Amino acid sequence: MFKKLFKKSKTILVIEDDDSVAHTIEIALNAKGYKILRTSKGHEGIRMAMTHVPQAIILDIRLPDIDGWQVLNNLKATDKAKNIPVLVLTQLNQLGDINTGFGLGAASYVTKPLDLNKLYAKLAEILDE
Repeated sequence: MFKKLFKKSKTILVIEDDDSVAHTIEIALNAKGYKILRTSKGHEGIRMAMTHVPQAIILDIRLPDIDGWQVLNNLKATDKAKNIPVLVLTQLNQLGDINTGFGLGAASYVTKPLDLNKLYAKLAEILDE
């Protein structure tokens, strides 16, 4: 019981360019006890993942500098970040997009509009909680 009360909070990196979506995720996951790091840019997300090595990443695909597929591919190609589970959160809902995500190494795939209950469930699944 004491282990649950004093568990170390897990860090989640959110790479999402829609500020309202990122803010909603941050508030919701903070309330669940997660520490949140946020960025709206793909290159910065890669840098943050390498620096902080979060326990999971929530990744949008449509980003302003490089797309999320490139971010995912770059992360999975590095020893430091290849084992970080990545949950793709995107409007891209076609089977080809979903297959691309899993083919590049995504641990989970959730389509927008944002459903916090689905996000919680998928996040808990990839974090083995």
